Amino acid sequence: MPDFMQRRRLTRLLDRSAEQVEGLRAPEGGWITAMRRATGLPVDLIARRKGVSRNAVYQAERSEKDGAISLKQMEKIAAAMGGRFVYAIVPDEPVEAMRYKQALRRARELARDSGEFQGLSGDDRQDWIEDKAAELLHDMPPDFWAGAEEG
Repeated sequence: MPDFMQRRRLTRLLDRSAEQVEGLRAPEGGWITAMRRATGLPVDLIARRKGVSRNAVYQAERSEKDGAISLKQMEKIAAAMGGRFVYAIVPDEPVEAMRYKQALRRARELARDSGEFQGLSGDDRQDWIEDKAAELLHDMPPDFWAGAEEG
């Protein structure tokens, strides 16, 4: 599959995923504690299903709250509670918007180094930047994300 097609498919996937989890925040005590309390599952039963001690279940709850639990542990404990662990990285804004902002940023950087740009007047300068941004978006050169380190 050509790069641009895969990029477009992944863009749709990420944007839809971001929409689905908009506003989703972890419960104060963590997902493990919330699931255990909501279902009323006894810690002993969860521990037996997972093949660990009840202290290990409590430790998993503490580790989740501290951000120190592994993805594999979350998967196992979710399964032991009759659930599934979902993990995702979603963009803060639509992917196309992220790329467009970066294309404009790069076009402006390139404009500073361009003798051609320096000789242009107001509207022509804006056109040059927009044209360069469109070209960057289309070509996605290897240095496209240069200068984006600050996020």
